[in-house]
Parts: sequence; C-alpha cells; structure tokens
Amino acid sequence: MPSERGRLHPLTIVFSSLRIARGLVLPALVGGASAGGGELDRVVVWVFAFLSIPAFLAAFARYFTFRYGLDQDDLIIDSGVLSRRHRVIPLARIQNLEVRQSALQRIAGVAELRVETAGGVEAEAVLSVLRVPEAQALRSELLGRGKPRATVPADAATQRPLDAARSRLGAAATAAAMAHAGAAAATPTPLVRLSTGELMVAGATANEAGLFAAAIAGGLQFVDELPIRLPEAVVDPGALAQRLPLTGALLAVVVVAGLAVVFLLLGWIFSIIGAMVGYHGFTLERAGDELRTRYGLLNRREAAAPLARLQAVRVEQTILRRAFGLCALKLETAGGGPAQGQHGGAELVVPLVRRAAVPGLLAVLLDGFDYDAVRLRPAHPRARRRAFLRYSVPVVGAALGLGLFVHAGWLALLGLEPLAYLAADRYWRELGHARLGEHVLARVGLLERVTWIVPEKKVQTVHVRESPFQRRHGIVTVLVDTASGGRAGVARVIDIARADALALFDQLVARAAIAGRH
Repeated sequence: MPSERGRLHPLTIVFSSLRIARGLVLPALVGGASAGGGELDRVVVWVFAFLSIPAFLAAFARYFTFRYGLDQDDLIIDSGVLSRRHRVIPLARIQNLEVRQSALQRIAGVAELRVETAGGVEAEAVLSVLRVPEAQALRSELLGRGKPRATVPADAATQRPLDAARSRLGAAATAAAMAHAGAAAATPTPLVRLSTGELMVAGATANEAGLFAAAIAGGLQFVDELPIRLPEAVVDPGALAQRLPLTGALLAVVVVAGLAVVFLLLGWIFSIIGAMVGYHGFTLERAGDELRTRYGLLNRREAAAPLARLQAVRVEQTILRRAFGLCALKLETAGGGPAQGQHGGAELVVPLVRRAAVPGLLAVLLDGFDYDAVRLRPAHPRARRRAFLRYSVPVVGAALGLGLFVHAGWLALLGLEPLAYLAADRYWRELGHARLGEHVLARVGLLERVTWIVPEKKVQTVHVRESPFQRRHGIVTVLVDTASGGRAGVARVIDIARADALALFDQLVARAAIAGRH
C-alpha cells in the first residue's frame, strides 16, 4: 500500500525563489545595464523588484503541489502546477543518494536530497528542501529498502529523524528504516580523512591553475562596469608597458610573460583556496556495504552509494602529483549528471591520496583487488610514431607559415622537433593495459596519467574503434564502457595490435555475458 504523501519543508518557498531568481538575474542585469546607460544601482533595484514576484509565485506553487512518498518497492513523486507529473522510481534503480547543503541551508537547518539512478543524465529526483535529520533518515531508508536486516533498537539520536519520517511517510513505509536504524547508527570505518594541509597540497598539485587564470583574465574585461576602482596597470596592460624602460619586441615579450606569470600565480592561489573550501573536512568511510563521503566548508555534501554498485575506479596523477607520489581517486557509479560537473556517471571523489596507500584502498573498494600485482602491457610501438606525427605537425606548420609569410626567424621553431619526439616517447610509455583476476585496467595520459580499473562484471559494452590512420599501422583502440557512461566513464585501451584487441574484446564480452546471466 502506498504511504501517505509527504510535503517538503516550508522554507522550500524561500530557497526555490532564490534559485529561480538567480537563474534570471545575470541576464537581466546585463540587458538592463546596456539599456540603462550604465546606471548600475538603479538597474539592480528594478531587476530584483521585477523578478521577485514571479520567482515567489513559482516557488509557492511548487511547494504546494510537490508530494513524495514510498510504497513497498518505489519512491513516488507528484509535482507540477499546470502540467501534473507522476513519477515512480524503483528503489532497485537508485545508485546514489546525496544530501547537499548550501551555506544558507546550513544556517536554516535544512538540506536537499538528490536521488540518482542508473542511466540518468541528471538527478532523477531532488527533494529540496527537508529538515536535515529527515533527509538523512530518508536517505538511509532508501539505501536499506529491500535488504534483509536484523532489527536492532535505535538510539534516541537515530529515533527522532525516523519518527519525523514516519509522520510524513506513514508507519508502513518506515518499517524498513527502523530495521535499518541499527546499521545506520553503527560506527563506520574511515578510509580517508584529509587535513587542511593535505587539502592545500591537493589544490596546489591539481591541473586547475590555468582554468582559474583564464577566468581571472576574462573577468578583467568587466572591471570598468563595476563601482570600484582598480590600479590602471591592472585594467590596462598598455599603461604598465609605458612605465617599463623597454621598447619593441622585447617589451611585448616581457609584458606578456609577466602577465602570464601573475595570472598563473593567482590561479594557483585560487586553486588552493578552492580545494580548502570545497573539500573541507573530507571523509571517505565504509559503513557495512555502503560508501559515504562528507565534505565542504560553505556548501556541505554528504553522499552515499552501495559498494556493490561501484562501476569503476580511476586513479589520476598530474605531473606534480607523480613527482611527489600523490594521486586522486574517482569512484564511478551509475547515477549522476551535470549537476555534479560530469559528463556521465556520478563520482565519489577522493581529492588526494598517497600512492603508497592506493593498493590498500583498492583492496577494500574492489573486493581484494591486488594493485601491486598489476603488470601493464605496453601499446604497440607504432603508437609512438603516431604521437610524434601529431605533435610535429603543429610545430612544422607554425614554423613554415610564420617563416615564409612573417619573418624567416620563425623557422627556429623547427628546433622544437626533438622535444616533440621526447613528448611522443613519454606518451607511448604511459599507455598500457592489463587483465588481472576479474578486472581490466587501462592507462593513458601525458600531462595527466589516468588509470581505469573496471570490474569485468560491470562491463556494459565493448567497442573496437579503428581510425584510417590506425588502420594503416594495423592498430586499434578498445573502449570499455560501464553503466556510469559518459567519456569519463569509458576505459580506453589505446593503440594496441588488432589481434590483441580482438582477443581482449572476446574475453570481455564473454565475461560480461556470464555476469549478465547472474
């Protein structure tokens, strides 16, 4: 029997209003500032006054028309004002459940619960907002439903949120939550905990300084529109150039190089700050057969996923992290979407791990997998030749084009060809693949080394891809896809001999077929 439908927290009206208005404010401000002759203060007042009414009405309607509840095997959600929507989400399809809190939501004591299912391109359902204990209790119930558990008395801290869930969902729907209370209250086993110093290292060694630098440089284009005054040299590099005792090409080189260094340094600092704020208090732990993560200083996130639904693990190492024996882990599951910043499945991210600790973690995550026993097979030697051609063509093209049509001195760029060969050789040496036990591994990457570890029973599709240039050399690429989907979730065995690729294809297909029958 379906349970009584529950409502969201009344503060849903406030947070929905803010979310709706936020999506409209920036375009309205830009258009209003253009039409208002740059009178930013007056434009801001009118824009917020104009947008507040429809945002509030939409949020008000959403709150009073949104209902959720549980029956024996499904999560049921009804929503919509003019067009009603009735969704039935089988609990067996739920892959991840994440409790999120923005800074304002933490102050108000509420959170949103995101429900992610297999094959979804975005969160299947978002319950925003609930009281924090209710969100956590509902998450525990959704994870535990359908799993036989012994009945264990719950303590007071666990009982209160379950009582709240009972009042919203009905006694029948929360029976499994009571059975799950003992497991939820059990002390989890911590796998990774990161200190502030380790988060600083994570930000400093990530390949994100360039992205922050580009964002800072782009943002300077809009400084003139802000009601603040920055030094002229910051807004106008030409003013800075006039103060330097240099002329001609040397002046241009010095100014460009100096600005690049400044922006990269600022980007590096912002990368460190971003890691410290975004992953503050990071904890990865195992509670029974579930993985849980908690992190965030301003925006708090708590995610949980059944360990059995882990699709793949990616070990990622930037150049800096390789030098210091560090890496990051990304645990792929089948849910998730754009809200998490991915193209495909969801990720439980471990932003920093020492290389020496990786085998122990993988043994826990992948049921005894022995990472130290892996011996990668190299790619075909002709992969190095292909990489050298890819790196050489831009260098030769730029040297000839600039040398013939601008100045002959640009032909000196041909001196970079040895560097192109060294890069191609390093790229080839980083390629590799292996099968160990019931897992397939693939490694790629020059600036950032990425190693996929995929349980063969999780393989969904296997593709053998061959470009015209690969066909000429008799080599192919094998793509191993899981339910996590997306480019990030596809393990790529690049540039191996066609015979080896077909053998790997047959082995993986046969193993996946056996797993599918079970």
